Amino acid sequence: MPASDSSSDSVASEPALGRRNFLRHSVVSIGATVQEFIKHRDAPSGEQAQEVKVREKSGWLRPPGAVQEDQFLERCTKCGDCIDACPHDAIEQLSIQETPGIYPGDTPCQLCEDFPCIHACETEALMPLNHVHEVRMGVAKISQNICTVGNGCNACVSKCPTEAMSMDFGAFRIVVNEGLCVGCGMCQYICGTVNDRAAIRVVSPEMC
Repeated sequence: MPASDSSSDSVASEPALGRRNFLRHSVVSIGATVQEFIKHRDAPSGEQAQEVKVREKSGWLRPPGAVQEDQFLERCTKCGDCIDACPHDAIEQLSIQETPGIYPGDTPCQLCEDFPCIHACETEALMPLNHVHEVRMGVAKISQNICTVGNGCNACVSKCPTEAMSMDFGAFRIVVNEGLCVGCGMCQYICGTVNDRAAIRVVSPEMC
């Protein structure tokens, strides 16, 4: 009689065990489904990914002394010597080409007088310069519609190392002397630091 009770209890417990296993696997399955949904929900669309890629392509500058882009790509060996030589860590390896570049909005070029980055380049991808004013990394462009000069901001003027930025009091706006601008990116960096959105963007020579 006791044996019969034990067998009966075992049979009775099997459905409960099955239900627990079913519920456990269901919870795990739902969790995996939620994670997969979140992953795909947060992943950028093809259009967004392309936008990020374009933004990265157009957002950087070559280091001082860089030859024309086609020549630069032929001569640069991606050795990273100019990156290591930069005392301000302004030059970094671009993720899309593995070649050296500068993101002026993050870390502008400090225009070192002795140009250690150029001296470190042994393939003439960066050519010697005699003076800071010979640098031609790009030209600063100002979006007047988002510039906050009307609110009293003119921080870029005082921070420009080549005095290429000035205040036009007649039109009450900031202007750029493209003959003096070397494209170091200091104005873009300062503008982005003191404002929610940078109104200045340094454009590479190929885009000027």
